[in-house]
Amino acid sequence: MRFATLDLVRYGALTDTVLRFRPDAQLHVIYGPNEAGKSSALSAFSDLLFGFPRTTSHFSFAHDAASLRVGAEVFSRAGDKLSFRRRRGAKNTLLAADDKEAALAEDALATFLGSLNRDVFERAFGLDSARLREGAAAMLQSGGEIGSLLFSAASGLMGLTNLRQKLESEADGIFAQRKSQDRLFYQAVERHEKAKRSEKENELKAGDWKRLTNEATDLDRQLLSLQEERRSTRHALDRLKLLKRLEPLIGEIDGDMTALADYADLAALPVGFVAALEQKLGARRHADDLLRQVLAEADRVKDGMDLIHVDARAVDAAREIVALYAETGGYRKTRQDLPRVDNELAGYEATLEQFAHRLGFATTADLVDRRPTDPDLVQLRALAEEGQMLIREHAALELRVEEERRLLAQFDEEGGASILIDPKPYIEQMEALSVDLAAMAKRDSIDIQVARAEANLGEATARLQPWVADLDAVLASPLPDIASIALHRETIDAQRAVCGKAQERVGDLLRQLRDLEQILETEVAAGPIVSRTEIEEARRSRDRLLQTLVGKSVEGEPAHLQESSAALAGFVLRADQLADMALADADRVARHAANRLQQDRLKREAAAAAEQRDENQRKLDGMMAEFAELFAPCGVSTLAPAEMIEWRRAIAALANERDALRDLYDQLAGIRLAEGRSTPVLRQLGEACGYAGAALLPISALADGMRRHLSMLNARWSDSRAREGERAGTKARLDRSLERLAALDVEREEWKRRFSAAAAHIGLASDATAEMVLSALKIWGELPAILVERESRARRVNGMRRDIATFEDKASVLAERLVPSLLTLPADVMAEALHEHAIKAQRAAERSQELAEELKGIQSQVARLNDEIAAVDLVLSELRAELPEGADLSGTLHRLGERARLVERLAESRNRFLMHAEGMTEEVVRSALGDFDRIAADLEIDRLSSEDQRQVELFGELTARIAENRRQRGAIETGTSAELAVFERLAADAEAKDLARQWVVLKLAASMLSSSMETYRERQADPVLMRASEHFSRLTGGRFARLVQEYGDGDELQLLAERQGGERVPLGGLSEGTGDQLYLALRLAFIEDYCSRNEPAPLILDDIFQTFDDERTACGIKALSGLGGTFQTILFTHERSVIEIARQELGDRLGLIEL
Repeated sequence: MRFATLDLVRYGALTDTVLRFRPDAQLHVIYGPNEAGKSSALSAFSDLLFGFPRTTSHFSFAHDAASLRVGAEVFSRAGDKLSFRRRRGAKNTLLAADDKEAALAEDALATFLGSLNRDVFERAFGLDSARLREGAAAMLQSGGEIGSLLFSAASGLMGLTNLRQKLESEADGIFAQRKSQDRLFYQAVERHEKAKRSEKENELKAGDWKRLTNEATDLDRQLLSLQEERRSTRHALDRLKLLKRLEPLIGEIDGDMTALADYADLAALPVGFVAALEQKLGARRHADDLLRQVLAEADRVKDGMDLIHVDARAVDAAREIVALYAETGGYRKTRQDLPRVDNELAGYEATLEQFAHRLGFATTADLVDRRPTDPDLVQLRALAEEGQMLIREHAALELRVEEERRLLAQFDEEGGASILIDPKPYIEQMEALSVDLAAMAKRDSIDIQVARAEANLGEATARLQPWVADLDAVLASPLPDIASIALHRETIDAQRAVCGKAQERVGDLLRQLRDLEQILETEVAAGPIVSRTEIEEARRSRDRLLQTLVGKSVEGEPAHLQESSAALAGFVLRADQLADMALADADRVARHAANRLQQDRLKREAAAAAEQRDENQRKLDGMMAEFAELFAPCGVSTLAPAEMIEWRRAIAALANERDALRDLYDQLAGIRLAEGRSTPVLRQLGEACGYAGAALLPISALADGMRRHLSMLNARWSDSRAREGERAGTKARLDRSLERLAALDVEREEWKRRFSAAAAHIGLASDATAEMVLSALKIWGELPAILVERESRARRVNGMRRDIATFEDKASVLAERLVPSLLTLPADVMAEALHEHAIKAQRAAERSQELAEELKGIQSQVARLNDEIAAVDLVLSELRAELPEGADLSGTLHRLGERARLVERLAESRNRFLMHAEGMTEEVVRSALGDFDRIAADLEIDRLSSEDQRQVELFGELTARIAENRRQRGAIETGTSAELAVFERLAADAEAKDLARQWVVLKLAASMLSSSMETYRERQADPVLMRASEHFSRLTGGRFARLVQEYGDGDELQLLAERQGGERVPLGGLSEGTGDQLYLALRLAFIEDYCSRNEPAPLILDDIFQTFDDERTACGIKALSGLGGTFQTILFTHERSVIEIARQELGDRLGLIEL
């Protein structure tokens, strides 16, 4: 798929922008400075092909999100074309590329995209400078493992080897075959075993629980009794302290009541009397102050009115004065411009006099009277210009005739040179030999390739493990394929794992058996242990003797009966002692018996496990023998299957190298045949065309020399033919020039006749030349404009003088009427003085009017204040009537204020009393204080405080004992118990299962990742690395010849870069810039391989040359252009230097688009 156009209708900061991609360009470069819209254009490719993301702010900062449109015209490798647009939305987002925008099918792009999706397209076919650097850095850190390199280049994912190692490390931290307490799984197992032991050891004891319960009941009873005692003590103590606090408050209340008794005569006044009296007295004082201020203001206004003088005549004439003042600027400007305009008028008069003199007229009036008409002037100008043209043409023809005669004489002199031969037949014969000559030119290069290929093949064969003596014999024999070896490898590895597990099982059982034997030895060393077998044996011996004794008693043998009775007593004593010992040490005996049973079981299991281990080992030996038989025909000794897989791959690679070497041998044979055919023919051809070195030079040098010699002959032959054509053309031009000269002489005579008649109309002589006429025509052409300007200046001077006289008359009239003293001043100064005088008179009149109005307002305010004072005096007289006879209003107001303060203080005292009385009334407190002794109360308070402190300490002791009792009961209830141990055991089981699941997931992920990388390397390594090697050599400008594969220390196939001199550099030894170039080469090789098997997708590159110098940039541009036939490459850049380099390297093959 290739883009023909990209139409950014409304997208990002761009509107109606069309990017056109030339179909013949090998590399497309989109250039734009910062903020030119490169980011919008770059993102448009993904949004166009795969739809807009659902983020609301996606490139909609300049357009409404619903109106975003981006379109394109694309064509596939098969020639299919499609023009479409993409809008933002959930469905029907593909539209036709026209004004109607009809919806297209959602799978319309399936032919062009194939299986590509947005993520794969942006990762594999999108590359910017940051991702190039990250990929190169990850590649250098990976150490060069080929599977990781190819998978990273193909998918755009980096750090796969580190990821695989991380997964394996996390899995190893959970579980491994070797037991370690650092691993989470074994920690869970340890917690499980600990919980099992705790489950057996922790049991609830009934006696301890009963003791703690009784103790808790007794402590609760003591605590209740102590709380009652404390309540009584605290009640008495708080009552004494309260009375002690309230005694001074009662004294304050009594003092305030005594002070209020002095103001009893004021108690009968109404409630609002004080406020009314205070308000009216304040109103009277305020009114008196205002009245004094207003009267003072009235005096000030009257004084101001007396000082103002108003000129009534100036006020009446103010409008005329202002109009005159407004004309002052124009008057001054007219006075200033009048001399200049007079000078201009005089200049135009002088110009007219000069024109009259130049044209031969006595006066300016004669000049104006003899002016010709415009048609006459036009006709005369045309005749003058015609004459000049005829003169110039005649001179040019004479020069041309002279030059053509000179050239013709030169051609005649050179005509005696030798005639050349036509080299065309020899050139055609050389072209017939071009195929053989091109093949022979590669002879030296192919010889070098053969030598290097033979050396590489020999070195690679010598590196094989196992060693191969004859590579051809090995390749001729039947070899197993990699799939068969891999199948045997999986089978053998699986059997090895089974053998390892069997061996671990045997070792684990033997280790458990040794541990158990040590436990048994320890138990026996601690003292004799009575087993059930010993007790049963003692009882059987006792029973046998008892039966014997019963038989003897029947037979009546007293002597033997007495001996048997004594022996029976000993056996009975022995059996009883053994039973008593077993009963006394029952736990130890039970553990010993269980350990014995476990010992027997472990021995049986160890024997079975050893037998199974041997059987598994025999199977493994058989599999290894069967695997060795696969390589018997080629006569090599076998190693481990993994090593033999790599050996088989190396053999396949060597087979390819041998085939390539044979192809080179075939090419050399063809070149030798071509040399035998072409050499004699080429030498004969050189002698025939006169080439001097035909018999001496080597064939390659002879071919190059012949080409240059024939090219020179062809140029000489072409020059001679061209020179003959030029002579004939020169002769024809000479004849035409002579004919034109004769005709031109006739035209000049006719022109002179007409020109003389026309010149007489403007007063010129009949022999006047065209230059004289043109000079006169110039003056006649300038005359009308000069006349117009002269009349304009004359009218302007008259008007300016009239305006000046009018202004001066107006100023003199006004000054004489208003201020006669100003008549001696200039008119403009007189107008300014009159204007100032009018302004002062107007201001004085306005100020006089303002003061009159202000005085009128003051008088009204004085009357209003007198009315207010009378009203206030009436109210004060009414208030005085309510007071005792002879009482002063101000003194009474002071006494009322003191009484109010005392009432407020009494209220505050009673409020404080209520705050501290804790609900007791004043009467109750006064009654309790009747026999209150403060000293006795202090002594009682000290005694009660000591008692309260003792009770607090006792309360603390009881509380501590209760807490300890609760702690002990809680420890029994919630501590480590059998139930908790069971819970911890089950939790450890669940955790172990979860860890096992995590371990399996991590192992599977690491295995799948390793398998994917390995599979991709096996499938793609050879073709992709071959192309990557070519791209890398091109990107580095030939400093590195190719990429090679070698096995590293860990038997992993590594990638190295080989310089032109043969030195091989590991990836860790590459510079950062060279690492960038290698990663780009791998990425280009993968994309090229993908496009060879699928519909090609365009490669979008964003400023990937930011870290490249000019030389590397040039190599990169040539490498990208070389892939233009496989897929379309579009490079975004903001650097002008990249454009210049691309132009130098590609020329017309560059498709440049500027934003």
